[in-house]
Amino acid sequence: MLLGNEGADASPMVFKLRHMEVFRAVMLTGSISAAAKLLYVSQPAVSKLIQYIEARLAYPLFERVNNRLVPTAEAQVLFREVERVYQAALQVNECALALGAGGQRKLRISCSASLSTVVIPMALAQLKRESPSLNIEWQTSLMGEMPNQILSKKVDLSIAALPVVHDHLHSQAFMRGRMVVVMPPGHPLAGQPALTLQQLEGHALLLFRPDMPFGKLLAEHIGRRGLQLKSLLSFTNANEAVALVKQGMGISVIDEFVAQDSGLAVVPLADEIHFDISFVYSRFEPPSHAALQLMRVLQGQAQKLGRALAPG
Repeated sequence: MLLGNEGADASPMVFKLRHMEVFRAVMLTGSISAAAKLLYVSQPAVSKLIQYIEARLAYPLFERVNNRLVPTAEAQVLFREVERVYQAALQVNECALALGAGGQRKLRISCSASLSTVVIPMALAQLKRESPSLNIEWQTSLMGEMPNQILSKKVDLSIAALPVVHDHLHSQAFMRGRMVVVMPPGHPLAGQPALTLQQLEGHALLLFRPDMPFGKLLAEHIGRRGLQLKSLLSFTNANEAVALVKQGMGISVIDEFVAQDSGLAVVPLADEIHFDISFVYSRFEPPSHAALQLMRVLQGQAQKLGRALAPG
């Protein structure tokens, strides 16, 4: 990105491509600091360029209200046009990259860690069989990181285990999962057909960190029932829980997908705790052909498992 000396440029064009890039970033993120992070430049550089753009246009693009940038009516109109130009530029960029790669297509995805052991690997294996030449880049991410990854074009599609709420993202639920109890095969509770949350009281428990999405979900259900379930040790993702349970530290409540591949005893919860898995992508452009292929594969997988959700 170019953030050069604007005053030295005698071009008659007032609103240039580099202006559009910065303006778009501020509109998407709602702040100078977040836009700077999105563009990997300094805050003063973004602030200075926004001020310069407003001066050249001779009307304000943002109102400063309680340290927040609120777009003006002119900014809203301008943003629609900028987005159209930006998407056209992305198509040119993709064409240029494809020419350099011999026409090879690429798909970049991220997913919640809980989906990384069964759900996504099965889908990617099928997708690769269908499209052997497709170049796939895959990573696990925290759900809080997904918006920035998508809006900064680091990934084309995210698959989140819980809803991702953002003004500039679509979150399309397609599959429902449930939480289960995992324990060593010889544990006294291992033979139960189902367990209530109350039955877990008095046992050594390992639970998600309360500030993590799954931790918040569990805490809501536990609090709703007036229970006091104390965790001996808190963890970030379900794979960590499996490792701790295998060390004999206690039992845990995790998602069914990691549980089924864990080698541990798995007991359903009688107090059913569901979560909806979603496709997450930008509101400003449709998913690529490769992303749509993966979405179709995952929807088929959900139907085979009997976990598919009706389109919303």
